[in-house]
Amino acid sequence: MRIVTWNVCDGFNRKFGHLERLDPDLAIIQEVRPGCLAFAGLSERSLWLGDEGQKGLAVIGYGGWKLSPAMSISERWFCPVIAHNGSQVLHIVAVWVDSSQECGPPTLSALAKLRDFVEAAPTIIAGDFNHCVAMDKRKSPGKRFSDVLKIFDELGLASAWHDHKQEEHGQETAATLYWTWNRDRQFHIDFLFRSRSIDVEQALLGTYEQYVPTKISDHVPLVVDLKI
Repeated sequence: MRIVTWNVCDGFNRKFGHLERLDPDLAIIQEVRPGCLAFAGLSERSLWLGDEGQKGLAVIGYGGWKLSPAMSISERWFCPVIAHNGSQVLHIVAVWVDSSQECGPPTLSALAKLRDFVEAAPTIIAGDFNHCVAMDKRKSPGKRFSDVLKIFDELGLASAWHDHKQEEHGQETAATLYWTWNRDRQFHIDFLFRSRSIDVEQALLGTYEQYVPTKISDHVPLVVDLKI
């Protein structure tokens, strides 16, 4: 199956074709408004989290994949979902961490509350974490992305991109965000973590040339093919 996570930088009514050309089975989309999902004809196949009319977080199922809401937690931008396709069941957590505050503490808190959900079935946690180890310098314990990675490891989850590309966190060869639309301000802050029982067949990133100078988004999509 193919999963795409992408911060579309609003205006999804003009951009959903770019997503659908990637042919996802499941898509996790940040900065999307419910009216834009309706315009794209995706309301009935999606779950959305946010304030009405404002930018929010969505999970979209394509093909035979159906979505149902799971538990709710107080950390707002973590959306647990159960995905079904016949006998196949996956636990999904869509993520859009609020960058207006420290990103480490709410992520660690959310992972603690999600432990039972993660351990109950093969799980994918994916989205815009707005954080990475390159941003850890001068941060105190509990605020570092390296602390988040330790919890993912304890939960038996690992980054699809880093495993497939055999790269270390902080040494990525490609960025997911071009901050202020600037090629020289690159960060790798969008991730797909999956249970280690799920094999990664391919992990791809969109290119700067395709998405950023064209003003589609300052983020590029992360596309991961998994063997379920």
